[in-house]
Amino acid sequence: MPPSDHGGSRPGAGRPAGEPSQRIRVPESQVPSVLAYLEAYRGTASLEAPRPMSLTPSTVGLTAFLSRVPAGVPSVADDDVDEVVDLNEHLVLPGHEPSTFIIRVSGWSMIGAGIFDRDEVLVDRALAPRQGDIVVAVVNGELTIKRLGKVDGHIALLPENAHFKPIVFREGETLEIWGVVTRCLRTLR
Repeated sequence: MPPSDHGGSRPGAGRPAGEPSQRIRVPESQVPSVLAYLEAYRGTASLEAPRPMSLTPSTVGLTAFLSRVPAGVPSVADDDVDEVVDLNEHLVLPGHEPSTFIIRVSGWSMIGAGIFDRDEVLVDRALAPRQGDIVVAVVNGELTIKRLGKVDGHIALLPENAHFKPIVFREGETLEIWGVVTRCLRTLR
């Protein structure tokens, strides 16, 4: 019998050593959707071009109420008006209007921090980054969003998703922090 081109040990083939696997049944009609989701989930997060916040605040005021809305058992809402809130004052640090931008996130590397694909984040370029901050950084000419931290004593950009690896900066490599993320905005409807 001639030797076969199939089978045998190949580098990188099979499941990772020591990690159990599990079969999951998916309707055939849904296989393309599941595969597309998994590919997007593992994909690198990217950011759209930053958009500056308006320097001319909106004249629309939103009403804030004294009572809070419980996330458990609902109670009768209080009609006592506390104040009128201007979203510019509520979302942007005073005096930081020219340095605050909105950027749309693409990807899933920050889901552990509550930042999902298509969310928008407010980024303040005037804030000095601190360890533990979520930052927008320039890596290889592209913007990325990660948590600023350390790995083995080296500065690193840390994802909040176990499927992604940290970006570690070694001696002689530079990290450019574009800005510090201050808020995350998510569309619910």
